[in-house]
Amino acid sequence: MRTIREILLTEYIGAILIAVLIADAFSAIITTVVGQISYHVQFAYATLGDAHRPSTSFLILGAITRSALYLISANVIARWLYPPRPDSAGSTESAGQT
Repeated sequence: MRTIREILLTEYIGAILIAVLIADAFSAIITTVVGQISYHVQFAYATLGDAHRPSTSFLILGAITRSALYLISANVIARWLYPPRPDSAGSTESAGQT
């Protein structure tokens, strides 16, 4: 695991991976919203269009779940690759107290 962590840190692959996961999370939400809007605009008065399409709540729940998993994965990878430094947290607290 140390070798993988070193490769991800030295080649900036870890930062790129985190950015891609965050971008995918926003992309899933935006794609679902745009798809819902375009569907309702296109088939506003048609009743036959709903027969072969998953429900709106199913699609929205899928997008939210996917986005949550992407953001959780990005958070876990970021905390693993870039742990907080104990010195920097202590120095900011003591600087605020003086």
